[in-house]
Amino acid sequence: MSYALGVICYGRHESAAVVVERGRVVAAAEEERFSRRKFDPDFPARSIEFCLRQAGITPGDLAAVGYGFDPRRKLLAKAAHAARHPAASLALANSSWRLARKMGGVERDLRERVGYSGRVFHFNHHLCHAASTFYTSPFDRAAILTLDGAGDWESGWWGAGDATTIREAATVDWPQSLGHVYAAFTEYLGFEPFADEYKVMGLAAYGEPRHLDAMAEIFGETADAYRVNLDYFNFQTARPPRYGRRLVERFGAPLAQTDGDVPQHYRDVAASAQRQLERVVSSVARRLVASSGRKRLCLAGGVAMNSVANGKLLGEGIVEELYVPPCASDAGAALGAALLAHLKATGTLEREELKTAALGPAYDDARILEAAARDELDARRVDDPARVAAQLISEGKVIGWFQGRMEFGQRALGSRSILADPRRAAMKEIVNARIKFREPFRPFAPSALAERAAEFFDDARGNFFMTRVCNVRPDKRAVVPAVTHVDGTARVQTVEREQLPLYWRLINSFAELTDVPVVLNTSFNVKGQPIVNTPEEACDTFQRTALDALVCGNQLITRRDRSDQ
Repeated sequence: MSYALGVICYGRHESAAVVVERGRVVAAAEEERFSRRKFDPDFPARSIEFCLRQAGITPGDLAAVGYGFDPRRKLLAKAAHAARHPAASLALANSSWRLARKMGGVERDLRERVGYSGRVFHFNHHLCHAASTFYTSPFDRAAILTLDGAGDWESGWWGAGDATTIREAATVDWPQSLGHVYAAFTEYLGFEPFADEYKVMGLAAYGEPRHLDAMAEIFGETADAYRVNLDYFNFQTARPPRYGRRLVERFGAPLAQTDGDVPQHYRDVAASAQRQLERVVSSVARRLVASSGRKRLCLAGGVAMNSVANGKLLGEGIVEELYVPPCASDAGAALGAALLAHLKATGTLEREELKTAALGPAYDDARILEAAARDELDARRVDDPARVAAQLISEGKVIGWFQGRMEFGQRALGSRSILADPRRAAMKEIVNARIKFREPFRPFAPSALAERAAEFFDDARGNFFMTRVCNVRPDKRAVVPAVTHVDGTARVQTVEREQLPLYWRLINSFAELTDVPVVLNTSFNVKGQPIVNTPEEACDTFQRTALDALVCGNQLITRRDRSDQ
């Protein structure tokens, strides 16, 4: 049997399922896209059903299932932590017991809800992250770094990969956690922890890092790793909020939830926390490169979603090549678990570079037409949807772009995207306020033709999954103001014709019309909701926003003119 299934669930968020064949990713999806519950952590029954259906197999065809947690790992460390925090030990013990019970029930869930009766392997969470990035990278030999909030009592892991072998060099145990530190600052700044960290990253560009000395006291690099001063936090004791009294004494009262009008002081706190995170990640990467003798780095874990920090690794010459998969956060652990399960069950793994995130469900024109008719929308078949979309964008229209298989991971990469003209500075406010309903400081990403990206962006090569920030060339910032962040950067996606032919044709058509090989790309959803999956969800979002049109499959969908009714 050549298929394996990987699952992740019952953690803090992002349950997902992935099926691989030998080493090729056949299908992958996050449960939130089916349940419509953002960051859904529950058992991914619908994701598993989709993945098996897409692969054309039954549960009995699986060689093994891999699960992206091993609750038995670091039991002594967990007990020691509870002993150090007796006041909180009961709450921590109860929480850990409930979580371990759920995780232990994964095999029962697979039997009862999926009908699978074969082998189930429990893998270390960070090893799954490591496998998800190294085994799908273009590198036969590389250093590997994974950083997140916590997984199997670890928050950091690093080592090296050669062919199909991954070796652990060192780990850092929770609560020494960069992910939890950033989540605590996210909460302090009035956002949702473990959900809105990207807002802090965006807000940071509007501030000045005036508090670096304080941040260095709170968390920073060490001779062999990094350290967190837990006197500033509560997360290690399970007492809310995650930030502590000492952090409030240092920076003032926390910011209440905001619609985006953030006072300058808090912008500076965000900038300082972000800059310090960049310093620490760069320090760890620099030491790993030196100790491993490898300047190719594979990166994963929730902290690897910080595209600004990722960009510094290349921009500062710390690494020569960097790979971050499109699913660097917890969903990616399902990918790593699938690959590890196949290797463990069969003894072999035929590695294949992951060149696309379009691994989810697709829907035909018949389903699209049914959805449009249900919502009383006009649908007109077009022969060249890419050219039609490009023309609309060049005229200042904002469109929903719904094509092919849905992306796996948190980035919209040209399958479930909202697209607009990057030349029009007003598009920032239009899309944020009238379509996404989100904070005005949030930036938008550019998708650029791979062969012309260097005309507009520095170090953009190979950034297929929009995982790192680049500088926009100074002479191009006024050309594409809607995708240039306030600090002169952009989180660019380079689009290759072979990987995403229809999306490439759209951008190329836009370039033929405007001589700008770039479009503004943001995820096809509104604030607080997962990216759309189905045509029905695309039409619903169209109806509730100021989008001008939808290009779904071969259909151009618009609102009906009711003026004569």
